[in-house]
Amino acid sequence: METLVTVLHMLVASFLILVVLVQAGNAGGVGAAFGSGNSSGVFGATGANKFLSNLTYVAATVFMATSLVLTVMQGKTGKTGLQEKLEAASKAAAPVAAPVAAPVAAPVAAPVAAPVAAPVAAPAAPAK
Repeated sequence: METLVTVLHMLVASFLILVVLVQAGNAGGVGAAFGSGNSSGVFGATGANKFLSNLTYVAATVFMATSLVLTVMQGKTGKTGLQEKLEAASKAAAPVAAPVAAPVAAPVAAPVAAPVAAPVAAPAAPAK
């Protein structure tokens, strides 16, 4: 049911955008092609303005109704879509046991080289 209302909502939103774009504004707009100001147009001199205006009201009413229905349908659970996804993900993930640590061997000391004695200089001769 929610999918059906969502699809209807998207279609009405797209239709509402098109109807508003076709309406004649202050500069004539795209609606001039359908006779808004031209007596030989499809709907006559004022027919297009009135028809498109009524079509806008109907589409806006359906859009608001579907918005309210979707809000009520979503609000029944008291959860948002993201919260539901997070809960589902946490339920799906099995609890992971802590990894067992492998026994650690005692560190092996690096071999130490024997200290090298520095060459000893011969004693200096006494000064005369």
